[in-house]
Amino acid sequence: MNLLDMRDRLLALPALENRLVLLESEIQEAEKDLAKLLNRYKQENRNVSRLEKEPFSALLLRLTGKLETRLEETKREEINAKLAYDNAATHLSNLTQEKQELASRIAPLKAEEKIFARELERRRTQITRQLNEPQGIRYAELENERTILIPQITKLKEALRVATNALSSAEKVTESLEKTVRARLNTSSIRLLDWHSHLDNAEQSLHVLSSQLRELKHELNGVHNLPLQNLYEMLNPPTNIEFVFNYLLQVQIQSKAQEISQILNILREIEATLTSTLHEQQGKYAANRREEEELLFSIS
Repeated sequence: MNLLDMRDRLLALPALENRLVLLESEIQEAEKDLAKLLNRYKQENRNVSRLEKEPFSALLLRLTGKLETRLEETKREEINAKLAYDNAATHLSNLTQEKQELASRIAPLKAEEKIFARELERRRTQITRQLNEPQGIRYAELENERTILIPQITKLKEALRVATNALSSAEKVTESLEKTVRARLNTSSIRLLDWHSHLDNAEQSLHVLSSQLRELKHELNGVHNLPLQNLYEMLNPPTNIEFVFNYLLQVQIQSKAQEISQILNILREIEATLTSTLHEQQGKYAANRREEEELLFSIS
């Protein structure tokens, strides 16, 4: 059994399955459109029938010289509706045919996928019994490496999620504070109301940000060997990050804006570092799985 050839064939399966899902969605939409166009065609057909079969209405239109024009327009609308329906029906038929052809390509690959998985599992069981052989020893090393990589990748993803959320909140605070400063320069009553509104938005976002920073510190604490120690120490939010702004103190607002700007820079660097580290760890995991696969392919 040539597992390499089988693997290469199976590499196409995810893309084919994704296309099948998209096709099914397109077919559902096409069916809805077809039903609407059918209703439209039936309505236009009824309009033509009424003009042709209602003698009193036809008489009135004939007397005013508008019957032929109205009938021609109505028939044209009926024809257009029929053409639109036929085109939609053809489109749906093509999509359905494409789905059937795609399903016929996927079915044997799914069957082969099961064979591939069973054969890999058989070889995996075999190699784990060869504890004193070089292949068995290396396989055990790869397994141990994965037990370290997988939790680390999970923690990095969580830390990145929290960092991204905190960054978004910090940006909202900055935006609200900038709007506050601009609105404060205008002394009109409307601008004054805007000023209070922007200030309230900033304060609400600050409460959210403070909570997210505490969560981020907790998440970063669980990630080992992360080159963020200086940034980590700077994440200690001052106790007055959760405070009620003094509406009379413009200096306080500007000071807070500068503080949030510093936090923004820290969060951006943290996000970039987490992203880079995550990609690195995911690369190690992918290399680990490739080597594992090659080991399994090498035995019979």
